[in-house]
Amino acid sequence: MKYLGDRVEAELVLKEQTIGRLGMFSKQYPYILPINYVYEQGNIYLHSGPEGQKLNCIEKNNNVCFQVDQVSSLRESEDACNYGYSYRSVILQGKAEIVSDKELKRDALELITQKFAGKDKAEKISEEDIKGVVVIKINIEEITVKINEK
Repeated sequence: MKYLGDRVEAELVLKEQTIGRLGMFSKQYPYILPINYVYEQGNIYLHSGPEGQKLNCIEKNNNVCFQVDQVSSLRESEDACNYGYSYRSVILQGKAEIVSDKELKRDALELITQKFAGKDKAEKISEEDIKGVVVIKINIEEITVKINEK
């Protein structure tokens, strides 16, 4: 994995934030989707229903982009052109794949559920729950970090 910027900052933002934007190729135009995710051991994991545009896009072209940001404050100024935000942003590129390994799929669903619903709910994931969703893993190839906290 190639890092452009501070690796520690990138991983901190990816672990702390809850919503990322998944960019995919779709026919004539890009398709961007806000989505919950979890970052674990250098990969992004997402879940999906069993069908839809997201899966169609990945099936046709699994090259994806994923963006996460953390905006901390608005910086005001006397000059309107000098207004700005303090932020940390991470953009990554990689290849999306559908997780077919049952144990990895369960582990990823538990991580996602724990992050958003808590450990108690994560421990209650059933076989039926696992069969009803698709887990997508993004194998990260490059991460770009941009920080503006002036």
